[in-house]
Amino acid sequence: MANTASSARAEVTLRSETMVLDFHGECRVERAGDSVRLSGLRLVAELPDAGGPEDGGTVLLEQDGDSLAATVAQPGGKVELTSRSPVPWAGSGRDVEPAGEIFFVLPDAPESTVLSIRGLVLREAT
Repeated sequence: MANTASSARAEVTLRSETMVLDFHGECRVERAGDSVRLSGLRLVAELPDAGGPEDGGTVLLEQDGDSLAATVAQPGGKVELTSRSPVPWAGSGRDVEPAGEIFFVLPDAPESTVLSIRGLVLREAT
């Protein structure tokens, strides 16, 4: 069974716009000594709506093996992204976080970063 998880105040850059988002969802955390393994990760954050044609929507993060997939859904459509490289995780207490910034790219254009996330610290609910 997955546990509830959240990450408040993650810094996200979508295309060239930087914002702070709160992610909420679930994941299963397995710990063995210093190593941390996540499974069933699914987090969602609401994008701010400033009234522009591409404002508002959601960012959905889902685990795909050792990589993460991101779906950005906005009024103009939906974009499916994948992490540029596998995402290693580290844990301390109830907190779990990736080892650095996560970069998301279009599968057909891995040289162009569309979305990046910094400060994604998952806190397991008790």
